[in-house]
Amino acid sequence: MQIAVLGAFGLMAEAALHDLAANPKVDRVLAADLSLDRARAVLAKIPQRRKIRPIRVDITDTRLSCRTLRGSQALLNCVWYEHNLKAMDLALALKAHYVDLGGLYHMTLRQLARHRQFRRAGLRAVLGCGSTPGITNMMVARMAPSFETIDTVAISDASDDPSLSEESFLPPFSIRTMLAEYSAPAPVLLGGRMREVPAHSGPEELDFPEPLGRCQAVTVIHSETATLPGYLKGTGVRNLYFKIVYPELVRRQLAFLMGMGLDQETPIAVDGSRISPRQFVTALAHQSATAPMGKPADFEVMRVKISGTRQSRPLVKTWDCEMRATRLLTAGAMGVGFTGAVAAEMLTLGHTTSPAGVSAPEGLLVSDVFFKELERRKVFRFKETITHPLLM
Repeated sequence: MQIAVLGAFGLMAEAALHDLAANPKVDRVLAADLSLDRARAVLAKIPQRRKIRPIRVDITDTRLSCRTLRGSQALLNCVWYEHNLKAMDLALALKAHYVDLGGLYHMTLRQLARHRQFRRAGLRAVLGCGSTPGITNMMVARMAPSFETIDTVAISDASDDPSLSEESFLPPFSIRTMLAEYSAPAPVLLGGRMREVPAHSGPEELDFPEPLGRCQAVTVIHSETATLPGYLKGTGVRNLYFKIVYPELVRRQLAFLMGMGLDQETPIAVDGSRISPRQFVTALAHQSATAPMGKPADFEVMRVKISGTRQSRPLVKTWDCEMRATRLLTAGAMGVGFTGAVAAEMLTLGHTTSPAGVSAPEGLLVSDVFFKELERRKVFRFKETITHPLLM
């Protein structure tokens, strides 16, 4: 099995390379990136690195990229979500199955329109299969059959990283995605209708395991709300939203960037040149990622809470997925990268509920296989709580 990874030397894809290289079913990994600045440092930490071939690829050139990556059965796309459609073009040209890490709602909707193209080609594409979206979608799919009706699905994510410092700037994931989450209106399902609410609205106090403790979660734009309402339509679901808790330092840094206008894509004049503030910040984040890093120390919890009924009685279930850093990888990177690698393997081996087409993970991946693969990696810990159990 040959898997191609786009954006292979980013922070999230680094974990995918570890996972794919350690997988005995994978014979070869083509690690494709526009920049190979981090390649040597990343590969030096991977015991099975002989499986991995670093390749410079510009996915805006579909024809050349197709020649470079030919022979790949699946394409794991870890580049910025703005390039997802171009990456899907490449997968079609390669005749490879496709998986990405998310499209931040609006891109996901545009990608779903490619369903007929992939179905005609006999290919499978999973949209948004990292940690969240990804694991959270599959948690909803696993929990939903316990309910006859569903009123509310509340998805939240919280993280803590004691290694962060005021003197450093290293976003836990794509700075472009984080800036969009921080500022863009958030599409949510409220009262049975899709609506847009302001970013960081609906503050809610939530209790998480230590070291997180009691945190304030706020609503942000996310891909789950683009697909899960349709998946759960038969349950009568009325409310579905995503809320996030950033580490306090990260929140302050994002607020500073936003206050300076550094989230803007439109170029501004600087000493006779024109540069996009967001591209400038992206370059700074990339530069920080290439610098030597200390030992990973972060902790992350993803939570799905579903309220509804069964046998005409109230039922509330909460399921947490906890992840802790290892010696080599952050919890955040493993949650995204390992899960993307699992999805790429499942697509290639046909562990899907449909032979072809485009879907979010809840609509395409076989749930039992998915969670068995996560369990095998020994970095994901699931905890279920029933708040209002059925009365017998």
